[in-house]
Amino acid sequence: MGEDEGKSALLNMLGVCGYIPYKMGSAAAAVQVVAAYWLSWTAAAFCMELEKQLKRGLATGYAELEENSQRLKGRLMVTKRLQYNAADKSRAYCSFNERTHAIPLNFFYKTLVILKRKVLDPSIRKKLLHLCGCFEELDVPGNVKELLNQVHFDRQTSRFEPAFRLAKLMLSHMSVLHRGAKEECFSFLFEVHSLYEMYVGRVLQQMTLGREAVIRLQHKEVKLLRNEDSGLDNIQLIPDMVLGERQVNGEYVWTLIMDTKWKEITKYQQGDIYQMYAYVTGYPDARRAVLLYPAMDEAAYGRNWTLAANSRKRICVRMVRITHWLKTQEDLRGIIAESGWEEK
Repeated sequence: MGEDEGKSALLNMLGVCGYIPYKMGSAAAAVQVVAAYWLSWTAAAFCMELEKQLKRGLATGYAELEENSQRLKGRLMVTKRLQYNAADKSRAYCSFNERTHAIPLNFFYKTLVILKRKVLDPSIRKKLLHLCGCFEELDVPGNVKELLNQVHFDRQTSRFEPAFRLAKLMLSHMSVLHRGAKEECFSFLFEVHSLYEMYVGRVLQQMTLGREAVIRLQHKEVKLLRNEDSGLDNIQLIPDMVLGERQVNGEYVWTLIMDTKWKEITKYQQGDIYQMYAYVTGYPDARRAVLLYPAMDEAAYGRNWTLAANSRKRICVRMVRITHWLKTQEDLRGIIAESGWEEK
């Protein structure tokens, strides 16, 4: 699987699982919009981080101020006192430092309202507007690039640095797609095995397999062994997907078991086969247990075994394409047809 196909597959799985708002129409479309969605996810992370810190109050810093008043405050500026107060000796022209919200960091955050035109998700745009409203008391900021260079962190403001780095990443038009050795970038980590499992389950549930057909994900109703001492069932079996029918008496008969593995099909392990053996024997009516791998190599092929002790039961290894949900559905249709099921 090439790099563009990998991006397409990720966007396809995220779309089907509901992490982004629509399914991809084609692999080319997925590659074209990936940068926009990465911006949305970065913006969501930024909003979460900044909101967490703003609950503790806005960042403050020391600003050098000058004041010509009738009280001495800070350092007396003799030259300016003579310049402005020659006729009024009661006034003192002073310079002093004062904590204020008017610091480059807060001005910089106020500029982020411009991101609402770039972010696709309306809920994130709304959150950005709300956060920018927290800086309403500040004047309109100056040049954004100049503000970037003016921001410095100390012990009091260091808690805002993660949000600043995310904001800088967005405004600098950088993303996880860039590979410059000296560029700072932000990564999103997905537990891809769980995503792949959820994706295959969602696609399977969208298929029409007949009125009596039942699909269960993460099935937990069967145990492998019975403890002779306690009389209790032990060793919970939890296959990713089971497919069966509801009988007239209300009971379910599970005939097909599928379990996903996020790795190359050529790297299946003996432990995976043992797991399928436990499933196909633990479910008395199961005729077939299938290991589902993502299709990463067109030259790879499946495997088939028949249980030596029961020729009616089989263990199979199969691949499903994941670059588009329709291709995944087509492959699943062929797999379940091998087990005697047909899509209605």
